[in-house]
Amino acid sequence: MTAMNKVGGGWTEPQAFHRFCTRHQASNINTKFKSNELKVAFLSTACAAQRKRFNKGMQKIGSINPSAKVLLESIPLSKWSLCHDGGHRYGIKTTNNSECFNGVLKRVRFLPITALVKATFFRINSYFVKHREDANKRLLEGCMWSEKVTEKLAENVKQAAHHKVTCYDARRGLYEVVTGRGNRLGSEVCRANSISSDQYVDPFYSCGEYHGSYRSSFHPVPDESYWMPWMDSGPDDGTILHLQSTHRSQAIWEGEELKPLTLRGHMKAFKAFKVPEAVLTYVNNTQFRGITRLCYVPLDADLITALVERWRQETHTFHLPFGEATVTLQDVVMLFGLRISGRPVTDSSEGGWRHLCVRLLGATPSTKAIKGSKLKLTWLHDNFQNVANINSQYQLHCHVRAYLLYLFGALLFPDKSGSTVSLIYLPLLENLDQIDDISWGSGVLACLYRNLCKATKVDCFEIAGPLLLLQLWSWERVSIGRPDIVRSRVPRQAGVAYPLGSQVLTGLDPLGCKWLRVQRGFKDHRLELVVIRNLLDKIVELQFVWQPYTPSVVQHLSPICVQHLLDKVEWHFPNRCTRQVGWQQMIPEMGSTCTRLHGISRKGDWSGNYETMHQESIAKWENRMSKIVEPGLPFCGLMSFEDEYFEWYNAITRRIITPLSQTVNDDYEDHHYYYPTAADFQILTQASMVTYNTTEQMISNMPDDIPLAQYAMIEKMRNMSLNSLVNTGQGHLINYQEPRPPSPPRYDFRHLAHRQQVMTQESEEAESSQRTRKKGKKRN
Repeated sequence: MTAMNKVGGGWTEPQAFHRFCTRHQASNINTKFKSNELKVAFLSTACAAQRKRFNKGMQKIGSINPSAKVLLESIPLSKWSLCHDGGHRYGIKTTNNSECFNGVLKRVRFLPITALVKATFFRINSYFVKHREDANKRLLEGCMWSEKVTEKLAENVKQAAHHKVTCYDARRGLYEVVTGRGNRLGSEVCRANSISSDQYVDPFYSCGEYHGSYRSSFHPVPDESYWMPWMDSGPDDGTILHLQSTHRSQAIWEGEELKPLTLRGHMKAFKAFKVPEAVLTYVNNTQFRGITRLCYVPLDADLITALVERWRQETHTFHLPFGEATVTLQDVVMLFGLRISGRPVTDSSEGGWRHLCVRLLGATPSTKAIKGSKLKLTWLHDNFQNVANINSQYQLHCHVRAYLLYLFGALLFPDKSGSTVSLIYLPLLENLDQIDDISWGSGVLACLYRNLCKATKVDCFEIAGPLLLLQLWSWERVSIGRPDIVRSRVPRQAGVAYPLGSQVLTGLDPLGCKWLRVQRGFKDHRLELVVIRNLLDKIVELQFVWQPYTPSVVQHLSPICVQHLLDKVEWHFPNRCTRQVGWQQMIPEMGSTCTRLHGISRKGDWSGNYETMHQESIAKWENRMSKIVEPGLPFCGLMSFEDEYFEWYNAITRRIITPLSQTVNDDYEDHHYYYPTAADFQILTQASMVTYNTTEQMISNMPDDIPLAQYAMIEKMRNMSLNSLVNTGQGHLINYQEPRPPSPPRYDFRHLAHRQQVMTQESEEAESSQRTRKKGKKRN
């Protein structure tokens, strides 16, 4: 019903007419009113071809049960009455004509699925073959109507023989018919006036229409080795992406509509966290100078969710159509300005959180403000902002620790609560003179990896962590979802150069600050999740910036960015993304991401010692300089599709996420519209490839005596499929090579010099001759 009533679906009048099945409606009436007599009366009334008999039947129904008559009158008569439907039923009163096809599939519904499909295929094929041959036979015999219609016409003529016809006006077709047996009036009128009744039969019943219904034929199913490769989203080899069954991309491909993830953080509250100027001055002299300003960049939930759908826990990388990419330590130091070398972000605390707050923050949190190792951010907000005077060095240090702790809970290490911060970071702030010796950048990256891995689960609806780092990474490398920077809100000063925008202070800020306080145009980067997801499905390597941090950019950043090209432990595999550091990508050696580490958390009243628990991982971190990836071949430009890496990668990756025939909500009009997806384009690409290969083979094996028109048609199909593949960037599938541009003409400069000399000499001779003629005229 929904499909038939949908506007523009092709099933509304006058393209199609909706009618009720008389048999089913009679059954419903019998069920409601419990009267077989009423059921019989309804069938007689609904099948009445004359209004007089219909009205008589309605009176009888009213006498049996007035409520039934009221119910039937409330239903449009055209839906169930034969004499009111305008002839659109073709006399068909029930759905038997369609349901009779179930007889073709008798005794197959309990078979195994493979046997059921085979039985359905072969039985329907036999059904079509039988009726196609019957239609061909009747056409060859010159029959105008199908066998059943012919029999029905003969029956009508036989019954009409007992009628009496009186003509009143043959030109106007005015007759009186007195029936004898039966009520077939038209046949007797035609017989009495020697008129063929064929012209009054709807062409729907002709043998030509009958033959057309079964004209199409089935084709034998070839051996599986000859099948055209079907569009599959992958992976073909599941040894690496072994968690695919629980990944968000699997649910999306199977048709489940997943909404954008809820982003957990406290960036808005951090912007309103006002602290004394002395605290800001102290923090600006640390590696956290630039990060404190990045809280003004808004987050895009649709973009972050689309990136999560391409993140793989098994490899800690984003699987894009052209290879793997990831957020690296280099991205952390460039975008956030945090150090990536030094002591790891871990501690040896084993509890005593309230005492720790008293010692390092100078205040005692209430029972409601602290739960286990979690401290409410509102407590920090209420106790450490808008302080008038700081009278001692100890008080200054307490406020600095509180400010950085709030920064950790709001921006760098936010959890899913969105309102608390873990106190495990507080011991690391005890000696503020040594906080720049800690690798805060590696801790932030590990936190991002952990939250990305958790968010890939199909039953996860929210995500926490340093999501701003992920968003800035995407904006720097991919144009999809990137805001359109129109102009800076801060006026530029005359004579001052702004190589990275007016917000980046040269030599002081990280690169992420260039996205601060920019004015974005209307409909800029707020794309719908479905659109971003599909754009990432179709993204090509040319649209991805492998190395955005060029020397011309780095030279204007903070010295930390130039010097440096906990409770969470995550493995980092730069060998899977060597193109991001300028090396040719090779097939990487597989390493374990130790997913068992994801089961370790601080839920409840934690009192463990992480420094002891992760002693082995800390030792590997200290020995990290011996695990640097060896430099490979220089990478420049694009990788060839014939590279062995692509053959390996296409087999192990999830190529497409968006399912077929995706629809998108139109925010400006109240309807949905069709949005072609990457899967649709891949099917069209495969069809074009098959067409090209087939026509190319036909042309190469074509006989010399083939008609010119047929050859031109095949060549046109070949060229159309070739252009389709080349214009969509898929020419490599048929080994197509772009034609080289014609070489510029080579000039013989000696010849040009000689020609110039000759032209100069001719010009001088012409001028001399002209002067001679002028002198001659003057003498005359």
